Amino acid sequence: MRWILTVFVLLVWSSAVIGAPVCTHVDMEWISRQAPLPPEAKIVYKKEQGALCEVVLAVDGDLIPLYAGQDFLVVGNLFRDKQFVTRETLESLADIAQKERTKADEKKILEGKKRQAFFQQNLSTLDDLTLFSFKPGKADKFLYMVTDPDCAHCKQLMPELEILALENQFEIKVILFPMLGPKSHGMAAQAICGKVSYEAYGKIQFEEDASGCSQADVLLKKTMDFFSQANLSFVPVVISGDGCWVVEGNDIPRVKHHLGIQDDGSSPPPSQGCKPVPEN
Repeated sequence: MRWILTVFVLLVWSSAVIGAPVCTHVDMEWISRQAPLPPEAKIVYKKEQGALCEVVLAVDGDLIPLYAGQDFLVVGNLFRDKQFVTRETLESLADIAQKERTKADEKKILEGKKRQAFFQQNLSTLDDLTLFSFKPGKADKFLYMVTDPDCAHCKQLMPELEILALENQFEIKVILFPMLGPKSHGMAAQAICGKVSYEAYGKIQFEEDASGCSQADVLLKKTMDFFSQANLSFVPVVISGDGCWVVEGNDIPRVKHHLGIQDDGSSPPPSQGCKPVPEN
């Protein structure tokens, strides 16, 4: 999870302000009561700044500056006496920031490897979850694309995959994973209940009053449960037909790399094969 700082706050107060220590009540339990936080968030820095307590959290490899009063919490940047206090604090924590980024990167790589192994062990389930496909006439191999009907990055990736499929004769098997919310879930149900083709899916629009069907209920429950087991909380994802490689996110260069395709016309070797893994 990535936090985006959208609030910039200019706070000015007199140096004559005198009061009780302002940081004694600020811990993770108190912060969690003020704002939603992922479970792995932790405090890496805490210091009094006049009437406020300056706190820096480590969240998913990022350092997030916060400013706490007795009963409120502000996310953003602090200026005092024309000095950019927040920047100075974050610069002093450069070593901690690097360590947190490294740990987050290592965690992401490990989680990706676990997902890849899970998919490889459950290829038949991926086939069961496939709703439709794009298949050039002479396709003799395939890959899976996990997508959300309301995902902009997915919509950008699909045409690029189609070009690769046409040029290299492979099939794209599409799995709908509506993880972005009720609108996505409704659009996925429309596609399932309407038995839409791959071509029709590319033009599907959300119909607020569309009715569902039992087939959609069953398939989407199975889909959501399956990807929950895989600890997958984002789209798009591209998975090779044998489960030996996975590309997470809209990253067509990595897909090309695994397929042994480069934009300059050269043909590096594709990703090495992997040993078969028995299905669960």
